[in-house]
Amino acid sequence: MRSQLTTERADREKMETQLADLKQKSATASELPEAADLLNQLKNRRKKSGADLADMEAVLDILENH
Repeated sequence: MRSQLTTERADREKMETQLADLKQKSATASELPEAADLLNQLKNRRKKSGADLADMEAVLDILENH
């Protein structure tokens, strides 16, 4: 019985660690910049970029769902 309890505690700790990792990844994904800010950054780096706000929104949508 003690062996089973030890095994179950180890399994629980492993699952809690995995859950914490998933929560951290989720928080990171939600920290994406606003589309307008992203577009401004792109325009500052690449003056002749043909991207527009709709393109940036599409890129952010892809990143959020990936």
